Amino acid sequence: MTTLTFIAVIIYLLSPCATAIASPSTAAVLETTAASKNFERSDVGDCNLNKDPDNIATDAHRRSNPTQAEEYSGLDDEIKDKIVWPTRNIGENAFLQSAKLFFGNATNNVTNDVRKDDLAVSIRDHATLLQPLLVSIRRLLHRYPELMFQEKITSQIVQKILDEMGIDNYSTGWGKNIYSNYHNRPLVEGQQEENFDGGGFGIVADIGSGESPCVLLRADMDALPLVERTPLPPDVANRDHFRSHHHGKMHACGHDAHMTMLLGAIYLFQSLATKDGNGETVYPFPGTIRVIFQPAEEGGAGAKRMTQEGVLTAHPAPSYAFAMHVWPTLPSGQIGFRSGPMLGSADMFTLTIEGVGGHAAFPHLVKDPIVASAAIIMNLQTLVSRGLNPIESGVVSVSYLESGDGAHNVIPSKAIIRGTIRALSDEALIQLKDGLVHIASKTADAHGCKLFSSEFSRDHYPVTMNDGDLFQFASRVGGIVADGQMVTDVDPTMGAEDFAFIAQRVPSAFFFLGQGGREQTNDEYRVPTNLGLHHPEFNLDEEVMSKGVELFVNLALRSLKALND
Repeated sequence: MTTLTFIAVIIYLLSPCATAIASPSTAAVLETTAASKNFERSDVGDCNLNKDPDNIATDAHRRSNPTQAEEYSGLDDEIKDKIVWPTRNIGENAFLQSAKLFFGNATNNVTNDVRKDDLAVSIRDHATLLQPLLVSIRRLLHRYPELMFQEKITSQIVQKILDEMGIDNYSTGWGKNIYSNYHNRPLVEGQQEENFDGGGFGIVADIGSGESPCVLLRADMDALPLVERTPLPPDVANRDHFRSHHHGKMHACGHDAHMTMLLGAIYLFQSLATKDGNGETVYPFPGTIRVIFQPAEEGGAGAKRMTQEGVLTAHPAPSYAFAMHVWPTLPSGQIGFRSGPMLGSADMFTLTIEGVGGHAAFPHLVKDPIVASAAIIMNLQTLVSRGLNPIESGVVSVSYLESGDGAHNVIPSKAIIRGTIRALSDEALIQLKDGLVHIASKTADAHGCKLFSSEFSRDHYPVTMNDGDLFQFASRVGGIVADGQMVTDVDPTMGAEDFAFIAQRVPSAFFFLGQGGREQTNDEYRVPTNLGLHHPEFNLDEEVMSKGVELFVNLALRSLKALND
């Protein structure tokens, strides 16, 4: 006998993160982490990530593990052919001089009037000069999307570009997956199972003196399990520049842009490096800028893994942390910001409903898990409307229902329900979680079935909080960069972000970088950019990347000055 199949799939568009499903378990003790590429003081600063006792990596482990970039020799040719480097040394002009003047000033020059701020003007001018570099890096990264804990080629590309920029003391091996079988979800059609789910493809670099004060800038790395359908020109050569080369995987959340903007900021930081009388590399800014390329944002809690591995406790410990996300619902050029909750907390659930199967002609002899599941799905809609305080916000979304094996005349014995719960406080999320299990269990009982199991994410994402004390400063800096010279006040969103794990430990600010409502101005690539995150036709407005570089650089330099004054 065959079994009846009823599959209802709604592709969930988690903006900006999707949380993985897995059986509950206690986090194993993480025993290894970043494998350092260079342990001696280099000409670009002293990376001390392997020296802090709170960092659980060992020097022996670091030395015994080569960098992933050494495993893909063909990448050198790709970078040589595709990356468009600036034709002149940016540091030998007004940018370096304005930075020296800025840090020689006794006052912290933070103003919304860009015309009166030489540093702001200089950063904007030189970030704009990087546009060809940014476009070429982003398109290379876009062609090789990789899922969480599988970001091998992505890490190689970033490492090679860091090498070209003269950053040779970065450390690798960050963001290891401490769970087995983390990818508990259906494969996209045409996608093959891979063995790169051990993770550890994150990268960390310290730029500057290697001493306090320290600020942290973060970009995420992973892509989504989507088949890319972004409309592209018919020309095959142009298509090759943009289209994902990994079928069933796509950078549909802008992480390729986030990495690119951080690399652009690093290029500008490095352009400020000079030699002192002893031949040592020095920077005009005090302290250290820690840049992290973080894997597994899309459900793997890569930021939590990196905090467990010591990225926030290694000397010098960061005083502030900053990150941003491209945002299609904001017009290009605007910067969205708010104090308090910026993004919601989220958890993902899998419910297994067990009944008694049998012949479809004799329903009185079975316990139908499909009917029970339908009732559960409807009853879950009362979780928010009748379970939460009306002042609170919450979302319950069922995105997947599966039962049976394909027959028309068999009532199956089991059904699986998947979905997400979201809230703007961790307390409300816990309340939704408890209520979900209660409703599912009692409804299943009422239909003669039972809730066989309820599984939730191993690491639910907490609320991403913008620090209240940092808000005024970060708003002013964002206003320097934003069109209209002020940030746009935005409502919190129910999308979730694992940057929240960093924001729990360090005063932080998370920005939305508007990229919607405009078409590409490139002659060869004109596609609307206001489709939502996680959409298979998502498209980046590449012109906003220079503004992201501008924001990163202003946040880092002005924070260091504020912390040093």
